[in-house]
Parts: sequence; C-alpha cells; structure tokens
Amino acid sequence: HIARDAIDRAQYADLKHWLPGDILTKVDRTSMAVGLEAREPLLDHRLVEFCATLPVGLRLRHGEGKWLMKKAMEPYLPKEILYRPKMGFVTPISAWFRGALAGEASALGSSRMLAETGWFDMAAITALAEAHRGGRAEHGRTLWQLMMLERSLKRVFG
Repeated sequence: HIARDAIDRAQYADLKHWLPGDILTKVDRTSMAVGLEAREPLLDHRLVEFCATLPVGLRLRHGEGKWLMKKAMEPYLPKEILYRPKMGFVTPISAWFRGALAGEASALGSSRMLAETGWFDMAAITALAEAHRGGRAEHGRTLWQLMMLERSLKRVFG
C-alpha cells in the first residue's frame, strides 16, 4: 500500500488495525451472541481496494466521510438517514438497571464482596442505585462497573 498523504495513512491504519481489532470483533461477538452471522458488504476487498485509489476529495469532503457513497445512495435513501450523525453501538445499560437488572442494582448496596474491600461507602452505593432505578439520576455506567467488579472479586476470591 502506497500512502499518498496523511488521510491515506490514517485510513490504512484503521483498516488494518482498528477495524479487525475493535469494531469487527464487537460486531462478531454481539451478532454471534444471538446466533446471527453478520456480513460487512462494504468491506469486500475489491471495493476497499477501489476506494483506496480514489482521490481524498471523493472520500472526504468538508469534514464529512463516505462522501461519494452517500452521494451515490441519495436516490435510494432519505437524506435524514444518509446524513444523520453517527449512532455507534450503544448498550442499553441504564435501561437494564431500571428493568431486568433492577434487582442486581439494588443488591450492590448490600454486596459482601464490595463491602469487604473497604473501598466503598455501601450506603452511598444503595442511594446511587435507588436514584438510578427511580429515574432521578443517571448512574448506569457506574452501576455496571460496580457489578463487574463484584463479579470479578467473586470469581477470584470466591
């Protein structure tokens, strides 16, 4: 691969390192977790190789990536879809702790494993969980981290 400029080098690094080491791994794990085999048609090697030969101005315009693909798809897709902000892969952790995992969130406040570390104010964890469950605060990520720590401690120390 011959990089013509910094954009080429960055896109090549993404293709060789970030996609397989991060994004494609996440897609594979999440799809296989529900018995789904995902395909990435835009990563067909012929298409990727062709796009790498395109001038940067066709790949990136006014700071907007995938410019040529979006222009090509305009007759087929609504502009609201083509030009919306990136959405990413968001896990609905906060909703889980207000629904199916609400009991798990509450149980963190009385966790023997967390209490025995001496690192936490258990009453504060209880208050945090209750505020989250009641919708008065947003603590989903913190609750997830506490739950993962508790599970790790149980696994290591029993």
